[in-house]
Amino acid sequence: MKNLKIARELKITSELARAPDIFVIDFVNAILEDAFFLRASDIHLHPSEESIRIRFRVDGMLCDISTFSHNIFSKVVLRLKIISNLRTDEQKTPQDGRFRYSLENTSFDVRISFVSTHYGESVVLRLLKNTLGDNTLSGLGFLASDEENILREIKRQNGMILMTGPTGSGKTTTLYTLVRLLNRKENSIITIEDPIEYALAGIKQIQTQPRVGLTFANGLRSILRQDPDIIMVGEIRDNETAQIAINTALTGHLLLSTLHTVDCATAIPRFLDMGIEPFLVASTLRLVIAQRLVRKICVHCKVARPMSMAEKETLHNLYGHDLQNAFYGIGCENCAHSGYNGRVVVNEILVVDDLIRDAIVARLSAVQIKNIAMNNGMVSLVVDGLRKVEMGLTTIEEIFRCLHD
Repeated sequence: MKNLKIARELKITSELARAPDIFVIDFVNAILEDAFFLRASDIHLHPSEESIRIRFRVDGMLCDISTFSHNIFSKVVLRLKIISNLRTDEQKTPQDGRFRYSLENTSFDVRISFVSTHYGESVVLRLLKNTLGDNTLSGLGFLASDEENILREIKRQNGMILMTGPTGSGKTTTLYTLVRLLNRKENSIITIEDPIEYALAGIKQIQTQPRVGLTFANGLRSILRQDPDIIMVGEIRDNETAQIAINTALTGHLLLSTLHTVDCATAIPRFLDMGIEPFLVASTLRLVIAQRLVRKICVHCKVARPMSMAEKETLHNLYGHDLQNAFYGIGCENCAHSGYNGRVVVNEILVVDDLIRDAIVARLSAVQIKNIAMNNGMVSLVVDGLRKVEMGLTTIEEIFRCLHD
């Protein structure tokens, strides 16, 4: 990632200039405010032998912001543990907490994690900006044909809809968007999550608590006695949760969840590996959505460029896809001279029709299922990414970075 060139001086810099008379409360506030200003999703305070490195994750990419001394860091850790209601005398055991931070015109939740390392506690903060009200499927990056498939399937009264992808691929945001679309007065919606990332009005949200036995599986059993129409399970992690989820989807409930697989087709053998009978998977699974997040080109400095012959040949040989022009951001103050501003979904959608059901029952491999789906019109992750390159939403370099093996 290009180095960020900030239009104004960071508050972190001005606070560090006050050392050794730095006021730790102001310094912690400066870190949070600068992260918000730069649209960071995460803050990393990374200890090394010489110093502590501040890193922000902006549009999915980590970038170095500043460094400061261990002497100040001990006070920063203490301050963060106090506002997160965590034990200040515990430095070896991992701790997770949460607090709410207010700026002049907004406020947001911050999830925080402390883990002991060789040079001190590593601290990572996740900024949970509650902007779900602005999210639509098209706003996230789903094209009209994909949005049509999703909206048709979520109107059904039973079955299972799965989101797949690696950590950080935006599964939870898409899942929350679907739940928000389903949140009507005639529906009773209950979620069980770990953690609850966004509060949704009119929906019963349950936080897992393994220490008291409230796991996804046990919570799902309890939810069924609450007369729900729609259930969202944060993640299907084990055989027990998978079995209960399948049974729930069979008995007149619409169930939405996530699964860690690389693409749509791989989700099916994953269920079979968990001991679920193929006919049960075929009977309940309605739709699988796989996605990644790629950086969006900054609209303020976007320019077109012709594809070279070598690039054209490579794309044609790898994907059978022809592309005449691509776009990139030259860098401006609006994107901190990175050329990118925000992120967009690249996705593939597997609709479980009769052909796919027959393939599931026959225990065909993920590769075979994917080939059947693509012959039947499914657009792969890479091809969807290349469509978004043609539309000027992202760059060919981003597609290769995120999707090409």
